[in-house]
Amino acid sequence: MKTAFPWDRRAVLRPFPAALALALALAPLGCNRKADGPHTLSIVQMGDPQAQTQLVSGFYPIEAGSWRWTKQQFSVVLAPPPGAAQKGAWLRLRVTAPDALIAKVGTIALSASVNGQPLPPETYSAAGTYTYERDVPAGLLTGGSAKVDFLLDKVMPPAGPELRDLGIVALSAGLEPK
Repeated sequence: MKTAFPWDRRAVLRPFPAALALALALAPLGCNRKADGPHTLSIVQMGDPQAQTQLVSGFYPIEAGSWRWTKQQFSVVLAPPPGAAQKGAWLRLRVTAPDALIAKVGTIALSASVNGQPLPPETYSAAGTYTYERDVPAGLLTGGSAKVDFLLDKVMPPAGPELRDLGIVALSAGLEPK
């Protein structure tokens, strides 16, 4: 028995291979990947499970599908954006200092280093969402990737059912073009 369709199924499916080829050809334009490091992103979103490969140490699992608690020390590997070896880049770490953290430890200082070179710290004394932003000199971004190490001067010690030392809530980390 032949099923009758009100439309010709072959006519609908005919453009599919061309559309698929076009989508695959344009896909690289929509991501923050560096050409010589196809698996290293310039910007990582902490809620992206694929970002795990670039989170070297000090990050707890994804929570609420979009963020991660950090430990006192945490590190990420990022691809320098195009032109960074000549112009440098902006390091941007988006974080939230939760009420409970500030209530427990008071002010916290966040510092960073890129490929071992220290950058100035920043202090947070109120709960809120912040962007730690620092200028990264071009000389630190000449390779295919950059290791960024972060350090908090204080963390929230384990309390009640929570058995982890909790640093700050990380939302994203990236090296962005100037």
